[in-house]
Amino acid sequence: MKKLITRSCEEIMTTVYKPIEFVIDGLLAQGLYILAGAPKVGKSWLALDMCLSIAKGEKILGLKTSQGTALYLCLEDSYVRIQNRLYEITDEPAERLHFVIMSESIGNGLEEEIENFKNEHYDLKVVFIDTLQKVRNESSQATVLITKNCL
Repeated sequence: MKKLITRSCEEIMTTVYKPIEFVIDGLLAQGLYILAGAPKVGKSWLALDMCLSIAKGEKILGLKTSQGTALYLCLEDSYVRIQNRLYEITDEPAERLHFVIMSESIGNGLEEEIENFKNEHYDLKVVFIDTLQKVRNESSQATVLITKNCL
């Protein structure tokens, strides 16, 4: 029989937790998120702008960012398309922003690829995967692995 894992109110209130580190103040803390919306509403543009702002340490949407390396897996794009988008939103390259257009899937090597990148870039702040469908494995269990092993 499975049991719920609980903590008492007292235990939670008396435990000293590490402060939440925001990558984008008040908006994006460390953790796993899914940016969802209808097709062609600008999700990829927003993700690119967030990555660029974090890599440069510039504000986005009027909010401060914690500068660091950003990894953007643009799995439905080409480098030409990425270049065109970059020229539309910035004049200067961001040294800490890296792009990927092909990767393994979850449970078939993606976690290791991200972990290796993280080991080479100690200041990695965010990893954006566009789109989740491109890295999903047939096994639903594999989808859980990325949250446990990488993020």
